[in-house]
Amino acid sequence: MKRIFVGIILVLLLTGISALAFNIQPVRSEFRTWSGTVYIRADGSVDPIDAPISTVDKVTYTLTDNIVGDVPDYSSAVVVERDNIVVDGAGYTVQGTGSGTGIGLPRKSNVTLKNIQITAFYFGIYLDSSSNNGIIENNITNNMRGIWLYSSSNYNSIVGNNITNNGEGIELVSSNYNSIVGNNITSNYLGIWLYYSSNYNSIAGNKISNNSEDGVYLYKSSNNSIIENHITNSSYYGIRLYSSSNNRFYHNNIIDNNQQVYIETSDYANVWDNGYPSGGNYWSDYNGTDLDSDGIGDTPYVIDDDNRDCYPLMAPIGFYDAVVGIISNSTVSGFELDVAEKTLSFNVTGTDLTTGFCRIIIPNNVTQNLWHNNYTVLIDGKPLTFKNWTDPKSTYIYFNYTHSTRQVKIIPEFPSTMLLPLFTLTTLIATILLKKKRKTKPQLP
Repeated sequence: MKRIFVGIILVLLLTGISALAFNIQPVRSEFRTWSGTVYIRADGSVDPIDAPISTVDKVTYTLTDNIVGDVPDYSSAVVVERDNIVVDGAGYTVQGTGSGTGIGLPRKSNVTLKNIQITAFYFGIYLDSSSNNGIIENNITNNMRGIWLYSSSNYNSIVGNNITNNGEGIELVSSNYNSIVGNNITSNYLGIWLYYSSNYNSIAGNKISNNSEDGVYLYKSSNNSIIENHITNSSYYGIRLYSSSNNRFYHNNIIDNNQQVYIETSDYANVWDNGYPSGGNYWSDYNGTDLDSDGIGDTPYVIDDDNRDCYPLMAPIGFYDAVVGIISNSTVSGFELDVAEKTLSFNVTGTDLTTGFCRIIIPNNVTQNLWHNNYTVLIDGKPLTFKNWTDPKSTYIYFNYTHSTRQVKIIPEFPSTMLLPLFTLTTLIATILLKKKRKTKPQLP
């Protein structure tokens, strides 16, 4: 019996040890490493099948872990071969070792790449002959080229990305009709480079700052629009043009670049304002005056004989709720566009007792919908004298004030057609109340 008991104990111990051995889990490292490339195949499958990309409908593909792509040049860590899909990084990282491409889209359309961290490749994202794609809200850092659009990659949208510490932030090569909107493009060697890319690429609403060479460089590229950007603190040139003409620049803040604009070739004319009353750009080194008090300089900002901003802005321009622009020498805060209450309000702050001004740009459809083009300006609740202008697109409102912390509010103007009926009604009510008071007045004994 003793021997049988010892035998049973040994069997149980061996069984437990075996089970424990089979259930030992590997320690999860920070990144999962792939020796080759992960493919999203044209049939919707993910190859290899254990790659950390999942899908339930073959439309939305979601990263479930980090990927290290140790890939050579001309290869990608992730290759998209399927059209009409969304690749959602879910905040995970695709990391390289300095060569190859993070995510490649060869000849693809209607693909959205979003919320992906892409770092340490030669190309972060590479589009080759690919159109109608979206690159949205990704972090693209420490690549030789952050986003590269090549060979007729047209009608793509690059929106809301953080593009930092790359060689070139965004480069377009022979690609047209693309939109580069609302990106943070900072601390790269070169911010945005258009190379042989003409025909209505739109660069709008980006923060382009602290780049070690140029903020925006157009090389043999024409007919593009560069509007509503903050182009600041470039070590060489804020804007650089080579053999490029008929590009339109307006409503940009061009501030504290080593040289604001450098045009390498003569006799190439570009447009540097949007006419009057819309205006041109804010230049931090402009020293003109505004004697007629409209928020626009009285003399042009001259770049060379063929390039000048005829309507330079007298203060930086900021955009709020993506529709309203405010040019002001005050600090603007607390902006609110209340459609239900039909009000637009914000606070202005500056050094006490100095003169502040605002020039507000409001789309005409907003002024019509809110106020039927009849409005008044209040500062701290009191009506304020203002100037206004309109063009086919926008309404422009200008006013000034004495600085402290003040509240500005624009409200519907009380319609003049209602004044007489209201006065009549008020008089009638007052008369009735007066008669009633006389009837109820107690008599003296």
